[in-house]
Amino acid sequence: MRAIIFILGLLSFQLPIKAQGIKFEETTWKLALEKAKSSDKPLFVDAFAQWCGPCKSMAKNVFTRDDVGKFFNENFINLKLDMETPDGRDFEGLYPVSAYPTLFFIDTKGKVIKKVVGGQQAEGLLRLAKEVLLKNDNSEDMAKEYEGGKRDYDFMLKYIKALNNAGKPSLKIANDYLQSNPELTEEQLLVFQFEAATEADTRLFEGVVARKKEVIKLVGEEAYNEKIKAACKATIQKSIEYDTPELFQEALSKSDKSLTADAAMFRYSSEMSYYQTFHQKDAYLKAADQLAKKAAKDDYKTLRFVAEDICKNYKDDPKVVKKAISLAQEAYDIQPNYDNLYFYTRTLLDAGEVDKALKVSTEALEEAKKKQGQEAIQIEGLVKFIQSKKDNG
Repeated sequence: MRAIIFILGLLSFQLPIKAQGIKFEETTWKLALEKAKSSDKPLFVDAFAQWCGPCKSMAKNVFTRDDVGKFFNENFINLKLDMETPDGRDFEGLYPVSAYPTLFFIDTKGKVIKKVVGGQQAEGLLRLAKEVLLKNDNSEDMAKEYEGGKRDYDFMLKYIKALNNAGKPSLKIANDYLQSNPELTEEQLLVFQFEAATEADTRLFEGVVARKKEVIKLVGEEAYNEKIKAACKATIQKSIEYDTPELFQEALSKSDKSLTADAAMFRYSSEMSYYQTFHQKDAYLKAADQLAKKAAKDDYKTLRFVAEDICKNYKDDPKVVKKAISLAQEAYDIQPNYDNLYFYTRTLLDAGEVDKALKVSTEALEEAKKKQGQEAIQIEGLVKFIQSKKDNG
């Protein structure tokens, strides 16, 4: 249970990343499915219509999100399909669509893994995608081939990937394969070690880090850093499961030395989740303070994360909440959009500072009216809500 709490805490924090939303294939659905087969990835299809409001909203606000793009680009072949075009009608002959948008997750054999009707928010879409990856588990079929003696490199690499995607143990199989001294090129060896390095406290992980520069040339710096973080998280999870603080410190030490970017931020966010799991308040708050200080001057997302996490865990501690209010204000000053305004005023309201919340939201409304956009309507509703809170005492 402690390990689950840690994972949920750590997954709520995402460092800023370079992806720019989902990269959709510019091709027919049949060719996209062929690419999915050759890439050994499921196909994600956004079946939409040009006139559909929820479709436009997802295209503007969900598919463009960095975290959504990163996950989908790594794990799926993606296709936007206008269902009123010839290609769309051809697709509908095999995959019926009754409303827009309809989202399809299709395996490499063309079978629907999951079909969802209606628009989704980013968090909901990511949850769906992660469920799909777990369901798209072909490791059992591959296990039979493995037990039958199949050991060629391409198969073994796919088998390890399949086990990892399904959240199943792969370390023993990977180690057994390498200890059999297969005939591999240097590039094949590095790629295999990279895929198999799922935990930081292993020789496989150390082998990847020892040849960091070569690995980065093969897979790219971003993929390398994500692998390091995932392996360190797995080791931290194990340290919680077996109540072994030394293993936690080992994971942090290895992340410090191995990551080429955001090492300090990874450390502090990990410490926040770890210490909160064990209810070590002082250590948690120290890590939270360090993470906030380490954030870049324009990094309002990290400041909001820290503030939200503090409020979630210590909303009944006025002194701690005061720190959260300060961070929320700083995030809003950096990026004065509605989401940040809403969070800032909500934090003020939770602390009983109704007058300040009303003042901040009223000033924001005056600025928004000058721009005459949709945001003014949202802020006006927020002002009325805060005013009602004040009127009702």
